[in-house]
Amino acid sequence: MKKIISILSLLFLLVSCKKQDYDEFDFSFNNTFETDFSIKFNPNNDSVFIRQNWSSDDSKHPLSETNYISQLNKQQKKEFDSFINNTNFKSFDTLYFEKYSDGEYFSFFIKKDGLHKNIKVHSHHLPKSLVNFADWIYKTKKTLKLIDTQREFEFKSKIPVIKPPNSFIFYEQ
Repeated sequence: MKKIISILSLLFLLVSCKKQDYDEFDFSFNNTFETDFSIKFNPNNDSVFIRQNWSSDDSKHPLSETNYISQLNKQQKKEFDSFINNTNFKSFDTLYFEKYSDGEYFSFFIKKDGLHKNIKVHSHHLPKSLVNFADWIYKTKKTLKLIDTQREFEFKSKIPVIKPPNSFIFYEQ
């Protein structure tokens, strides 16, 4: 009887162990005059790590040059997992670029099943699944409860972008 219970317990443990969907995933976003941030998703749980590089309005959260931790709720985690599992990152180019001076810049970094890929985007012409995933991350990040942290994070998706001016000078005539 002990042998059967031991075998059943081992089988239960093996079945209940979920393989992680990815090894590393982070995303960076800049939209010229509103925000520049990077976000790293933890493959082992629902935690996220955020670096707010700058924000157009530092009187509210998130503050520029600040690190945060947060947590996805169950629905957000489910949606994120769906994007990770249903987005074929192997099929995408590493660069989608159009020459214009402002707009949105974003980058995905993924390490999954032997794939190490950084997809950089500054274009209006790209696969819809990348647009949908980027939009979901951007909107979800806005809803997260952010907790300041001194912890430093590495973001492989980081895009070097020049900050917009802090203030504008208006001349009266």
